[in-house]
Amino acid sequence: MKRLFRICLRVSACILLSSTLLNAQNTPAQLDKLFLAVTSDPGYHFNGVVLVADGNKIIYQNATGYADLSDQQKITLQTRFQLASLSKVFTAIAVMQLAEKGRIQLDDPLVKYLPAFPYPDITIRQILSHTSGLPDFNEVYREKSKRALNNSDIIPALIQFGPLVTKPGAEWHYSSMGYALLANLVEKISGQSFPDYLQENICKPAGMLHSYVLSPYIHHPDSLRAINYVSNGPGPLAASDSLRTILESPWQTVFGPGLMVSSGSDILLFSDALFTNKILSATSQEEMYTVVKLPDGNNAKLEHAPIYQAIGWGVDIDHSCGQIVSHDGGSPGMTTILLRNLKSKQTVIVLQNTDNMGILSFGVNAMNILCGKPVRQFGPPH
Repeated sequence: MKRLFRICLRVSACILLSSTLLNAQNTPAQLDKLFLAVTSDPGYHFNGVVLVADGNKIIYQNATGYADLSDQQKITLQTRFQLASLSKVFTAIAVMQLAEKGRIQLDDPLVKYLPAFPYPDITIRQILSHTSGLPDFNEVYREKSKRALNNSDIIPALIQFGPLVTKPGAEWHYSSMGYALLANLVEKISGQSFPDYLQENICKPAGMLHSYVLSPYIHHPDSLRAINYVSNGPGPLAASDSLRTILESPWQTVFGPGLMVSSGSDILLFSDALFTNKILSATSQEEMYTVVKLPDGNNAKLEHAPIYQAIGWGVDIDHSCGQIVSHDGGSPGMTTILLRNLKSKQTVIVLQNTDNMGILSFGVNAMNILCGKPVRQFGPPH
C-alpha cells in the first residue's frame, strides 16, 4: 500500500505518449486510445476496469483481463474488486460523519475515546491526515505474526512499540495503523461494528449495493468478486488471493485501512453521493479537502509526489483545472485509484486485481485528458 501511495501521480517524471493520443477528435476517443496504449503494453499487464464520468454521466468505461483464471471468467463492468488503501476514504468519511453529528471533535485527543491508547497528545485530525507520528504496519510488525490479527491487536502492539516515529503534528508519515484505530473509534462511538456502520451510513445512502468489508472473519460469498493475482511484469499471472493465504499480515485482516470491496459503478455512486452531499455535508467536505498545515507553516506533502495531504484525501498541488482530490491503494494482487475534480465534478476510477502500475498511466492521464492537458506516460510500469 505505502509503496504505491508514495509514488502515485509523479507527473513531473513522465514522458510524452504517442502524439496520436493528443490528436484524438473527442474525449471518449482520447480515453479509448489511452486505454489501448496502456493495455497493449505487456509491461503493464493491465487487468481490470476503468470508468470516467462527468457528474453522474459515464463518458467512458472499459474492462480487460480475467477475474478468475481457473475458469477463464473475464472481468466485466460488474466485477467487484478489493480496494486496498482506497478503503481509507470510507473510514475518513465515517469519522467525519460522527464529527458532523457532534459525537466527536476532530481536535480531541484519541485517548479521550480510547483510554488504552498510549499516546495522549495525538488528535483524531492528526491520524486522519497521517501527521500523528504513528508507525505504519511494517514498522511494528517486522516479522510475520504467529496468528491472524484483528483490530483489537492494534493498541497492545503500539504499547509494545514504544516512542512515536515523529512528534505528533510535526511531519507527514503514512500510517495504516492510524486508520485501524479510526475504525475502532467508529465502533466505540456508534455502538455498531465497523462493517455495519459503513453499510448503514455510507453504502446504502449512496446506493452502493455491491460494496462491503471482506476479511477472514466475515463470510461474504460473491461470485463476481475478482481473485487477486501477482503480476511480475510480462508473462503469466500468479495466484495471490492474499485474503486466504496471508492471514498473519495485518493488511489482510485489520479493517479501517483496507478490506473494502466494490465495483466501478458503485465507486461512481460513492463519488456522486459526495458531490451531491448525500453522505456528508458540503461544510464537512470542505474541511476534509482543506490541506493540512504543519507547525513550520508549510503544507503537509506526500513524499515523492506532487500532492498535499488533507483529511483522508490527497490534493493535487496543481490547481489549474480545479481542485483534484485522490486516493489510491496497492497490496499483493490489487491496485486501485480514484480521482475527483471538485470544480468540474468529474471522476476517474481504475480498479485492478493485479499489483502493477498500469492504473497510474490511465488514471492520471484520464484526468489530464478531461482537463485538456498533455497525456503522459509513467515508466517503467513496475
